[in-house]
Amino acid sequence: MYWDSFIAMKFVAAFALVFGLGWMWASRDDVVSAYAGERSVEALSIEPLTFSAATIPPDEADGAMRLAEAPNTGDVRIEPLAFVELPVESPKVTGGSSTLQGSVLGLAAEDVAQVRITRITDGGQDEISVPVEEDGTWIAEDINGGRYRVRAFVPGLRASNGSVVLFLNKGQSRDLQLKVTTPPQNLVFDVVATEEPAVGGRSVVAITVGRQLVDSAGRSVLSPVVGTPVTASFSPVVSLLSANSVATSEGGAARFLVRCELEGTSSVTVSAEEQVAVLTIPACVAPAPEPAPESPATEGGGDDG
Repeated sequence: MYWDSFIAMKFVAAFALVFGLGWMWASRDDVVSAYAGERSVEALSIEPLTFSAATIPPDEADGAMRLAEAPNTGDVRIEPLAFVELPVESPKVTGGSSTLQGSVLGLAAEDVAQVRITRITDGGQDEISVPVEEDGTWIAEDINGGRYRVRAFVPGLRASNGSVVLFLNKGQSRDLQLKVTTPPQNLVFDVVATEEPAVGGRSVVAITVGRQLVDSAGRSVLSPVVGTPVTASFSPVVSLLSANSVATSEGGAARFLVRCELEGTSSVTVSAEEQVAVLTIPACVAPAPEPAPESPATEGGGDDG
């Protein structure tokens, strides 16, 4: 009896559970659509904005609330931009309140030296020269401030090894110690010749001779040595066709006529004023092949059979 009642209650509970699940499944669309219809983005309706007459100031309102009228630019003429030339600073050295002074080392007792002072600006450059006293001191007073290049030299004899570049403030005084040296007095040899001369061909080899000097501007330059006998001895790759001793011309060159005998690099040994130097000359190359002779055109179209 007890077990029969318990089994019956289980059947009733199972039926009620199945019935409830079925009802929820059948009414799911109604529940979801009602919830989403009120809360979904698609369901929202945005009313268009409208201007109320109260928000637009009347024409007779005070100027603080009136809208500014846009200017009429239709008739405005557009002018081209004017070219403005920026001012440039004059490079003039003298006329200021600054001072450059100092001493020069390396001078001989008989040297007449000077110091070249160059002022550089965006408007160009200007320079002055001041003498060097017997004790080696020098001074440049009442000059303008700015960027300067300074060097000392003895014309034709000695010069500074480079220039001193500095900036001088307005009203400033600066001391500089400069040094001059004598350029090397050895001869400087160089060779100028035809590039890649062909075997069997003739060419000219020029030996240039120069010596370093100091010009009137205080720069060390290579000056040609004129009238100096130069003796040349060439390696077996080339043969000498002219005299082996030639005096240099006004440009400092001694010219020799040679002929290439073999392919390869050659050298020349030169001597002048008891100085000897070995220089390399351009290599001799094989001559260009002669073009093949053109075959004579045959008359007629071919052999008659």
